[in-house]
Amino acid sequence: MPTPPVSTTLTLAAAALLTVPTAFAADDSPWSFSSTLYVLAAGMTGEVGAGPIDADLDLDFGDIWNNLEFGAMGSMRVGYDRWSLNADVIYMGLGANKDGFNADLDQWVVEPTIAYRFCKNFEVLAGVRYNNLSGEIHGPGYLPTPRFHTGTQDWWDPIIGANLHFPFAKKFSFDFRGDVGGFGVGSDLTWQAFPFLTWQISHSFSTHLGYRLVLTDYETGSGRDRFRYDMLSHGPQVGATFRF
Repeated sequence: MPTPPVSTTLTLAAAALLTVPTAFAADDSPWSFSSTLYVLAAGMTGEVGAGPIDADLDLDFGDIWNNLEFGAMGSMRVGYDRWSLNADVIYMGLGANKDGFNADLDQWVVEPTIAYRFCKNFEVLAGVRYNNLSGEIHGPGYLPTPRFHTGTQDWWDPIIGANLHFPFAKKFSFDFRGDVGGFGVGSDLTWQAFPFLTWQISHSFSTHLGYRLVLTDYETGSGRDRFRYDMLSHGPQVGATFRF
């Protein structure tokens, strides 16, 4: 399935920023650069609707993993003094086959934000969370004209939030990322909560382990064109951060 153009643009922008020469990130420079690769073992609980039909959805990570065709998750951060530009990207391609019917779902979540650090322990942020859901259903391939349905829904949610940082040992800290948004611009409501522990192994490398929750309550259209996505994604997350 073709990649959504806006998602491609944001992903390439993040990749381009990661190629900034590390010479500018010397210890005495106000610039800082870091990139994070992570795995989010998320399940999904909530309700989806199309037209007059709503359906409850309750999938644990095992269900998603069994149908996962491809996934990629990562974030980057470019900082200057107290300011930073951040981008977080999640992509999942899911596929399933039952009774000769093939279903494919592509999901993008792209989150660019700008942040300002008031002190070592507290940072505020503002930005947007972009969601894109694309689905295809194909009928049995042996039919001369197999049944086919495709659809895409995408929307932007403004968000505001904060990052908290609490060191409790020489190389360990408790961190928290939280945000809230939507405000009826895209979703009626969206929020994220991500408490995690960080192990600063060296100046340039750290790992983290936490539990991430993201709620999205979105509805658009009416009648046959109605679409609803009221979903809580949640699960453990483990990752590694490289600082340049």
